[in-house]
Amino acid sequence: MAEYKGIKGFKVQSLASDPTLVEGQVWYNTTGSALKYQAQVGAWASGGALNTARRNITGMGTQTAAITGGGNSTWPAITISETYNGTAWTEVNDINTARSNMGSDGIGTQGAAQIQGGYNQPPATTYNICEQYDGTSWAEVADMNTPRYVLTSGGTQTAGMAMGGTDTPGATHYDVTETWNGSAWTEVGDLNTGRQYLAGGGPTTAALVMSGGPAPAVPTAPTATESWNGSSWTTVNTLNTGRTSGSGSVGPSASTFALMVGGETPSVTAATEQWDGTSWTEVADLATARSQMAGNSAASTTAAMVAGGNPVTAITEEWTVANAVKTVTVS
Repeated sequence: MAEYKGIKGFKVQSLASDPTLVEGQVWYNTTGSALKYQAQVGAWASGGALNTARRNITGMGTQTAAITGGGNSTWPAITISETYNGTAWTEVNDINTARSNMGSDGIGTQGAAQIQGGYNQPPATTYNICEQYDGTSWAEVADMNTPRYVLTSGGTQTAGMAMGGTDTPGATHYDVTETWNGSAWTEVGDLNTGRQYLAGGGPTTAALVMSGGPAPAVPTAPTATESWNGSSWTTVNTLNTGRTSGSGSVGPSASTFALMVGGETPSVTAATEQWDGTSWTEVADLATARSQMAGNSAASTTAAMVAGGNPVTAITEEWTVANAVKTVTVS
């Protein structure tokens, strides 16, 4: 077995007190008789509340520059859109067609966003409508080929994708994937497992979808995860906590980072899991258990957010990562 000195080129330091932290540092605290190390630890903290509490909303952008659209508290759905600057939400121009259930994980950035599909009632209507935001207002663009809602999506205004969903509650669980080239939608390789109420995101060359199922809350919630390589989906390691109606925040590449946040198991959960490109690890829970939140389409390993959700709320939580001292325990 390799020794620490053989790997790092020096021995573990023995110190009477914990040093100023340096990422990856390991030392032996002689006062407490403990082997310690520095690690990055993520946690959720309160952010600014939405102006309009709602669930089934979609969100795009980053922790400090996000945008939401649509959603509902009761029916019918609303057209409200709000932007976030990392501190507070501001209402901006409405989306054109009132709807909810467009998927919590949208396409693009705050100044170049896209929403697609969705649902409203009465009367019960499933949409294939897509709208894009230019930093000022929303405009309708080319429709998806398959009308659906409770789907998920990812990418940018010029290279996006939409995955899964349904057109009727409890009926068809779509495996459909469509890609967007900036002007039109094209159907491409199907998901291995058709599902609705799923989460996901990422670029059109390295996307990820996870969870989802036949209903918003099922007795045995699914854990399935699939990765996209630009042409086909591959089933990969599953979530630790199966759920539906959660929020996914995916980094620049699904091969490196993603968060799966909240959802229904079938009761609402605060569970958060982090993807490292290979497997899921349980990390810090949300402060408020909920489902049907807006996520953000451009997460990073140190910054993500969720807003709104079910039970109907205006709460925003922000994911941040900081250095922390950990003690090595042996059992």
